[in-house]
Amino acid sequence: MKRFVVALFFVFLFFSAKMVLAYEYTPELSLSLSEEYNDNIFLVHTDRVDDFITYITPGIGLSIRSVNSELRLAYSPTFSYYKSNGDLNETAHSFMANGNFSLSNKLSLTLMDNFVKSSEISDIRAISNVGPITARRELTYNTVSGNISYKLRENLTYRLGASYFFANFKEPGVTEVKAYSGNMGLDYRSSERTTLSANAIYTKYDFRPDSDATEQDYLLGITYRLTQTFTIGVDGGVVVTKIEDTGESDTGFIGGVNLTKKFEKGEAALSYRQSVIAGAQTGVPTRDQTVSLSLTKTLTNKWTGSLSASYSNYKSIETNDVDTDETLFTAGLTYNFTPLANLRPKLTLSYSYADSDDKITNTRDYYNNIVFLTLSLGYGKTSKR
Repeated sequence: MKRFVVALFFVFLFFSAKMVLAYEYTPELSLSLSEEYNDNIFLVHTDRVDDFITYITPGIGLSIRSVNSELRLAYSPTFSYYKSNGDLNETAHSFMANGNFSLSNKLSLTLMDNFVKSSEISDIRAISNVGPITARRELTYNTVSGNISYKLRENLTYRLGASYFFANFKEPGVTEVKAYSGNMGLDYRSSERTTLSANAIYTKYDFRPDSDATEQDYLLGITYRLTQTFTIGVDGGVVVTKIEDTGESDTGFIGGVNLTKKFEKGEAALSYRQSVIAGAQTGVPTRDQTVSLSLTKTLTNKWTGSLSASYSNYKSIETNDVDTDETLFTAGLTYNFTPLANLRPKLTLSYSYADSDDKITNTRDYYNNIVFLTLSLGYGKTSKR
C-alpha cells in the first residue's frame, strides 16, 4: 500500500509541475527466467553447500515523458526455487520510482524511491552502503531522496537535497539502521571542459540496538574532460564521525578519483573511493575503501561483453568489530535476438566470484562462485497524448 501511495504522488507531481499539453507514455512489461549454480549458498568458511536455483521475475513499469518532466515507475517480484534447499524458497520484491521535473528555466527537482526486500546474494550486493556480506540474511531496504537544483547564473548551480535510508536484516540481534541526511553544494562550470564543485553533507545514523552516530562530510571536486572520450573526476575532503554513546570523534579523508573512457563500441571506467557507510549488517559506521574497474564492449550487432572487478576494505570506525577485505569479479556475455514487433528478447551468461577475508576471525572467511544463465523478454510501446 505504501509503495502505491508513493507511485500516485509521483504521477500527481508529474502532471502538476506544469500544464502538460502533450506527453508520451510507455507501458513496459518484462519477464526473465534464470538458472543459477551457487557453490556456497550460505557464505560459510567450511561445510560449503551448493545448489541450483531457478528464478522467475515478471515486471511491470510505466514511463511518462513531457517537454519539462520525466517519470518512471517499476515493480518486479522474483520467485526463487532451490533444488535441494526448499526452505530457502522466497518471493523477493523490488520497487523503483524516479522523477525529474523542470519547474522553471532555472529550477529543477529530482525525486527517487528504491525499495528491495530479498535474501538473494546478488540483490544485497547491489546495495552500495550495506557493507560486507558475511552471511545470507533477508534484507529489507528502502531509500528515498529529493534534490533541488537552481541556476544562479548560466554556469553556476546551487543544489539542496535530503534523503532517508532504512535497512533491516531480519535476524535476531542484527542491527536495524536508519540514516537521515541533508546536503547542499555548488557546481561551477569554468569552461566547456572543466566543472568545479563544493559539497557539505550531514548524516544522522540511528543504529538499533547499538550506538547512534553523526557524520559531517566536506568535499571539493573537479571534473575535467581531457578529450571528447576521456574524462577524469577528482574530489576530496574531510569526514567527521562522532559516536554519540561514547562521545568519541574520528576525522579522516573522504573522496576519490574516477577515470572514464568511451570507445566507438564500448566504455571503460577505473575508480578509487574512500567513504563512510552505514554498516547495516554490523551496526557500526564503517570506513570503505574501494578500487573498481569495469568494461563493456559491443562485440557485434548482437553480442555484448562485460567485465567488472573490485577490491574493498571495510573497517569499523568505533571499534574493531569489522576489518574485512572483499574481492569481486564478474564476466558476462549477452546475445540480443532480433526484435519481434516491440518484443526485445536477450540471453545472458555470466560468472561471478567473491572472496571475503575477515581479518578478525578467519572462521568468517569464504569464497563463492556463481554461474547465471538468464533469458529475458521486454515489451514497451510508446504512445503520445
